[in-house]
Amino acid sequence: MSRTITTEEQRLCYSTRINNIVYSGGNLKSRKEENHSQIHGYSHLVDLRDCYPFVKWAGGKSQLLSELDSMIPSEFNRYFEPFLGGGAMFFHLISSKNIRFTAYLSDINKDLITAYKVVRNDVGELIELLKKHQGEYNKNPFEYYYKLRDEIKPVTDIDRTARFIALNKTCFNGLYRVNRSGIFNVPMGRYKNPLICDSHNLENISKALRYSRASIRVSDYKNALVEAEEDDFIYLDPPYHPTSSTANFTSYSDNGFGDDNQLELSKIFVKLDDAKCKVLLSNSDTPFIRKLYSDFSSHIKEIHVSRLINCKASRRIGHKELLISNYS
Repeated sequence: MSRTITTEEQRLCYSTRINNIVYSGGNLKSRKEENHSQIHGYSHLVDLRDCYPFVKWAGGKSQLLSELDSMIPSEFNRYFEPFLGGGAMFFHLISSKNIRFTAYLSDINKDLITAYKVVRNDVGELIELLKKHQGEYNKNPFEYYYKLRDEIKPVTDIDRTARFIALNKTCFNGLYRVNRSGIFNVPMGRYKNPLICDSHNLENISKALRYSRASIRVSDYKNALVEAEEDDFIYLDPPYHPTSSTANFTSYSDNGFGDDNQLELSKIFVKLDDAKCKVLLSNSDTPFIRKLYSDFSSHIKEIHVSRLINCKASRRIGHKELLISNYS
């Protein structure tokens, strides 16, 4: 059933379709010229600004967005992010860049992907549960953290996601770690008044995920990239290669993400290049990584970052990372 577009929708609209013509950014295009990066249905009537990650994640890219922004292709077809994590790059693309595209978002972490789906589909119920966790935590942070971690057993996906987010916001450095039995075992972090329920951002993210045609699924990066085609933009943010024998937080699956995995990923990078995809990869600055991507040495950019996952603040600064692409 058709409906009348409201005044509010008209205010938010920045691209208007007229019969078989699309008007966008001052240019007229026929429908035949549209590609996946352009708007569909009523998505163009929704303001998708002000989205940022709803979880803290080891290796999160929020602090690198200014560097990443300069390397985003000016044009691309679809977007793939197979090491999703906190999704900083995706949220930056869809909010700050204010463009629409078909996105394929995936990660091997089932709890994380469940959380994305719940935020997309059931954000209202999720917010109510998070408000309850916020209230109980504020009464006695230490007692409630360990009760939530060790005693409370969620039943539904909404319950699981509320617990997942509450623990993420209050555990040590937002670290996700489970023991051999698959039980979350990260200790409590040292925070003053942590925000467990960020209602405004959750509602914005829900809107973004619903109106951006985002496909969200549990998958390893190899399967997630099978359908990538020419002019698709792929951002690869794998677990980083260790810069020392003690810098070994590279957990991707139960078997980790070692040198063999890094080698395999570099081969997939080459295959994507052969397919004429636009590929951007971030990793640590080590001789091993430089050697793997030596064929793309002219497109390697060094950046200086802080490593927030280190337990000692003095060791979180002065690190170099690499941004590697196959395009100018």
